[in-house]
Amino acid sequence: MPATEVTTKTASAGPAIILVEPQLGENIGMVARAMANFGLSELRLVNPRDGWSSEKARAAASRADHVIDATRVFDDLASAVADLN
Repeated sequence: MPATEVTTKTASAGPAIILVEPQLGENIGMVARAMANFGLSELRLVNPRDGWSSEKARAAASRADHVIDATRVFDDLASAVADLN
């Protein structure tokens, strides 16, 4: 695969990444970018300080828009993990 080619393959049964009360959209975006680098796509946010969605998160995600677009937001941690094994 050429270095400039981007893939969005994700691990179908990979772990969910949960951020509890994240404070900056940029940090959320950087997490999304790291997740995409490892083929993960399930990002969950618990009570983000500045609400959701965030253009700063999208800008920092750099080609991880598929992770940002699929991000789910929860009011509390119990709700965020309720459907996980």
